[in-house]
Amino acid sequence: MPADWRTTEPLVGREAELERLLTAAGVADPEARGGVLLSGDAGIGKTRLLRELATRAAAAGHRVLAGHCLDLGDSGIPFQPFAEVLAALDDPTCKALSDAMPPLGPLMWGAADGAGVDRGELFSSVVAALELLAASQPVLLVVEDAHWADASTRHLIRYVLSQRYDGAVRIIVSYRSDDLHRRHPLRADVAEWSRLPGVQRLDLGPLDDEEVRTLVRARSAGAIGATGVAAIVRRAEGNAFIVEELLDVDDKNGPLPPTLADLLLVRLDRLDDAGRHVVRAIACAGGEVSDELLSAVVDLPAATIEDGVRAALDHRILSRTRHDGYAFRHALLAEVVRDDLLPAERRRIHAAYVEALTGRGDPADVARHAFEAGMAETAFTASVRAAEQATRVTGHEEAAQHYERALSVASAAPDGTDLIDLVIATSEALTASGYVRRAFGVVDDYLDRTAQDLSDADHGRLLVAYGTAALMADRQVEPAQAVERAFALVPEQPTALRASLEALAAIVAANERDNEEAIRWATQAITLGQRLGLSRVVADARATKARVRARIGDDPEGDERRFREVAESAHATGNIVSELRARHHLAFHHHDRGELDVAEREFLSTMRAAAKAGRQWAPYGFDGRFFASVTAYLRGRWDLVVELGDVAALRPPKVHAACLEAVGLLVSAGRGETAALATAGRLRDHFWKKDIALAIHSGTAAIDLAPDVASAETWHDDLVSTLASDWAGEFIPARLRMGGLLVGRYADAAPHASTAERHEWVESAQQLRHAGDRAIVERGPFGPEGRAWSLRLDAEILRLRWSAGEDVGLDPMLAAWRETTEIFAELGHVYEEARSAARLAAVLHAAGDVAGAKQVASAAYEKATTLRAEPLMNELEQLAGATTRASAPAAPDAVVAGEKPLTAREREVLDHLVEGRTNGEIASLLFISTKTVSVHVSNILAKLGASTRTEAAAIARRQQV
Repeated sequence: MPADWRTTEPLVGREAELERLLTAAGVADPEARGGVLLSGDAGIGKTRLLRELATRAAAAGHRVLAGHCLDLGDSGIPFQPFAEVLAALDDPTCKALSDAMPPLGPLMWGAADGAGVDRGELFSSVVAALELLAASQPVLLVVEDAHWADASTRHLIRYVLSQRYDGAVRIIVSYRSDDLHRRHPLRADVAEWSRLPGVQRLDLGPLDDEEVRTLVRARSAGAIGATGVAAIVRRAEGNAFIVEELLDVDDKNGPLPPTLADLLLVRLDRLDDAGRHVVRAIACAGGEVSDELLSAVVDLPAATIEDGVRAALDHRILSRTRHDGYAFRHALLAEVVRDDLLPAERRRIHAAYVEALTGRGDPADVARHAFEAGMAETAFTASVRAAEQATRVTGHEEAAQHYERALSVASAAPDGTDLIDLVIATSEALTASGYVRRAFGVVDDYLDRTAQDLSDADHGRLLVAYGTAALMADRQVEPAQAVERAFALVPEQPTALRASLEALAAIVAANERDNEEAIRWATQAITLGQRLGLSRVVADARATKARVRARIGDDPEGDERRFREVAESAHATGNIVSELRARHHLAFHHHDRGELDVAEREFLSTMRAAAKAGRQWAPYGFDGRFFASVTAYLRGRWDLVVELGDVAALRPPKVHAACLEAVGLLVSAGRGETAALATAGRLRDHFWKKDIALAIHSGTAAIDLAPDVASAETWHDDLVSTLASDWAGEFIPARLRMGGLLVGRYADAAPHASTAERHEWVESAQQLRHAGDRAIVERGPFGPEGRAWSLRLDAEILRLRWSAGEDVGLDPMLAAWRETTEIFAELGHVYEEARSAARLAAVLHAAGDVAGAKQVASAAYEKATTLRAEPLMNELEQLAGATTRASAPAAPDAVVAGEKPLTAREREVLDHLVEGRTNGEIASLLFISTKTVSVHVSNILAKLGASTRTEAAAIARRQQV
């Protein structure tokens, strides 16, 4: 097999085709004979499939011979692939073949044209050589890129395919199907070859979207986010070569690599002027083009247009569509052709499309062509119409894009246009599609530029929109500022603007935990809203009021009823935003009461309702998916977490996709999937400054995934720095969780660390406890989760000190780990309950409670198994094994050193004595007390007849005890 064909990369998405080739090549079916014609577009994966076949065939004992046809234009080398095959044989084999079949000499020794050799003798000699080689082992002959084969090579291929071999000879011929235009010489040959007995055809189609995602993940090792993966899936259209090229581009939606662009443009050079003219016009269309539209855009006679289309179809640049139109066979080719146009040429073509489509085309198409043609007023009007049309069918992301484009040419808007309405509509569409920061930025920018020129009423409208957008974008200060400024401009009169302002003021007060003010403003908004028939204002205010009353907590059943009433009322009036908000508050109502199963169900219900309304990435809609994922993680439903995070095909906003990846990293950490650390690094570099929950989830997962203590410390410190510089300060509740995880890493590593390292870690642990205390003072009191992690931090500090050899006492450790395990169980955090239980079992064992340790470890092992948390399972298995060994009687064949046998436990202690460890270090390694180690050491000295630890270690080394 050619050395350059060997590969370790996994084959993706070609399992069925590989099985078919393995059968045809005699690997899966030794009785198979004949050949295969393997076709597919350039870059579709033919060579990769053939390499996999060659690897499998070689492993099965086949001799793999590979030759390539070369693109040498009119200077082709006759019989090139066969000359390459023969030249690659070892010298003894070459000499044997040359002696037996002299006509092969010119091919073997460089005279590839076979001068002076009868063609019939040459052909029969090639077949005879294959038979001779097959006498010792099966032969697989692969001829690649037959679309470049010269006439002589094609004749020889036909000859070797048509033979009935006595030996095991199989032949695979590959070619590019997209190169076989109507007049290509191989086209007729392929038709003839496929009719030969035993010859079959196999055409490789594009990979499906999921296979492309798998390929991207395999090549990038998690370094590309969900939106980048989605862009590659969309642009590559199942072509593996294009996938590989796009992997090397930083901006997956940006310009193509020059090498790929040049390669695609070569195809255009095969057309005549009419063909290129037609192709360029269709490239600007952005999709399918009918004959009628093409005739209106291209200024050529109908017959000439038809000739151009036929040539483009023949060269497989275009393809027919189901609606009797034409489109590019690959969208990237259209992109390259479009980018290659001169600016004036591009504007002229787009202007022709505007003229042809105005009044009878989709406004979105008219708008796009008008922008490209530089027709600003037409672009503005068509964009607004397109946005309104998209909104009516819940296409919020498309509506946002059209509104933003309209704003970009707002100076060309017709007289009388209400630009404030346009700004508000743009912000609402962006919010509905999940781009809340952009939604805030649109209003903020317009407010900055126009505030001094606005009337009080218009200024007030804009401020209410500004405050609303600021809330959705999780801005800390701007919502309250907007409300204060708006109250100074909007009089206390029965207007829709005043009602909307009061509803906004209620939400702001609720967020600031000013319950009395929140209820007052909500009540006023409800009264005014009902008077004016403003159902959305009423529903929003009622949801705020219900939220505040639920926080007070004096009527849990009534709180649930009120949330459901608001949701049902909003649903009845078609007010999806208020409905989703009420559902969201209801889910958190159950979450805060510890009813995680109900909360998860409500979060999922909210997510589905939002998706049905086209608002799956909007506030409350995305929150449903995100918090359902977080809740599922807590409950130990980790496969659901993975399922909810698999959103690449849904094309989410980048930050939303990253948030879900962050929760998924918690699962990866629990399952010990260390490759996921690359994903954590990408999230840190690009997204930590954009979402605090994203930073905390991915950062804490990375502390667990880090390969060593130093790396875990770096992740911890990076997260602290981000919290301090970009969010609400470093002393937040998450510091307890971060500290507990890092101290846990210290404790795990302490038995194998130096004394200096242990001392440093104990000091660091105390500083982490101090940071946690500051967080409690500045941000407390905390709920159950905060209390759980505070207890966990204390318990880990005790474990660290114990592992470092300090005499902390087993009773305090037992109490700490028992309380920690219990509070995580009450919280419903399945994984951390099991992990804490593992620590508890270790301490119970050290205290001599073997039965108790086994019982706790067994229960925790069941949970870890359900989660498929391999590292924790291994820890618990080792612990269970230790308890079993400790409770078993000494084996009859215990090692004898001196006159008395050492028990299994004494042997373990002696092994550590030989390594020079102290009693405290041995105790922490074997999960026993220092006092017990001292007793074992005394017994060992007595049994070995040694007076010192050093002498005992020397005896052990000498006798290999």
